[in-house]
Amino acid sequence: MKILRIALLVFSSWVIWLLVSQFFLCPRYQFNTPIPFEGPVLYNPYGSMNPAQWVKCNFHAHTRAWEGVTNGHGTAHDIHNAYKALHYGVHCVSNYHHIDTTHSTRANYLPAYEHGYNIRKTHQLVLGSFRVQWLDYLFAQTTHNKQHVLSHLSEPGNVVVLNHPALKNGYTSEDLAQLAHYDCMEVLNPSVTSTAQWDAALSAGKRVFIVGDDDLHDVISRKRLGTRCTFVNVGTNSPEAVLAALKTGLSYGVIVGENERHDSIPQLQDFTVTHDTIRAVMSRAASEVTVTGQIGKVLATARGTDSISYRVLPEDRYARLTFKYPNGTEVLLNPVFFTPRSGYRPMPVYEDFNETMFFRSVGTCILGGWLLLIARLITGQPPQSYGRRRLSWR
Repeated sequence: MKILRIALLVFSSWVIWLLVSQFFLCPRYQFNTPIPFEGPVLYNPYGSMNPAQWVKCNFHAHTRAWEGVTNGHGTAHDIHNAYKALHYGVHCVSNYHHIDTTHSTRANYLPAYEHGYNIRKTHQLVLGSFRVQWLDYLFAQTTHNKQHVLSHLSEPGNVVVLNHPALKNGYTSEDLAQLAHYDCMEVLNPSVTSTAQWDAALSAGKRVFIVGDDDLHDVISRKRLGTRCTFVNVGTNSPEAVLAALKTGLSYGVIVGENERHDSIPQLQDFTVTHDTIRAVMSRAASEVTVTGQIGKVLATARGTDSISYRVLPEDRYARLTFKYPNGTEVLLNPVFFTPRSGYRPMPVYEDFNETMFFRSVGTCILGGWLLLIARLITGQPPQSYGRRRLSWR
């Protein structure tokens, strides 16, 4: 019985530490009021594209790792062989908090890992880092928790992707209107499509570009294999070129439809911005083309065409195109958006030191009170015995 009480005390102390660490010791941030895209210039993510240099990529796939504790089957060799057979130029292994180096000697090797072990699956994909970061918060996270993690993950030269934000509401629209220090969003995932979350970030003036991934967990059964992908426009498959394309939006996401040959997925052939008018041309005619703007509003549609032109109005703030095909294939392009002549500047996020110190002081008091209670339980008399002894003394 004594051992059980000690175990319960240790477990309770661990839970209290986690709660206090997450909700009181975490830095507090000063978030600015979101400002939608504005300015006289339209940013064109495809201004430097070469239609002959599209490379198909998958950045999110799991193998067996951590002695089988995490959800993953097969090996890194299985992953790379499977994607190579489907004409992928870049294919990553992104195990939880582990960077696979099986193919690190290859010229196009891109280190990747999935970050996050919290209960709400608020996960991130980190590309281009050779060091795993462990900071995370176990319980349902506040916006301050999420910002602390993102600020911790973001490093010069890497790309941080918000994974499946709509899954279990891992990132809310309110979060996405405020958070900073990430580059892309995994809008296309077999578990969930997060276009509403993408539009929430874009509507708040956040320069966020699309990623599509299989989030493959079982390469042996091939379930999910080749169902989502990202195309990047690069002259070489070097990791530096791929990361630069993702950071600048020289890429697009694809949902691969039924019976779609993986070497014949529609590709973007041309994308121009002339003053306030955009024009896009695909390699194959789509059954429907939509133009989406501020707050996810559909601005225009066209049917049975391989191209579309649209004049972007200042109140549209941004415009992104989606090409849909009869077999279920969808191509989602990155947005054009208004910027000042000096270029896009992200809204800064600052730590509120006064609020941080206040919350940490409260958290320290809670931990101190808990330690005093533990000391009382270990060394003092039980409360009822103490009360009876005082009564008899009187």
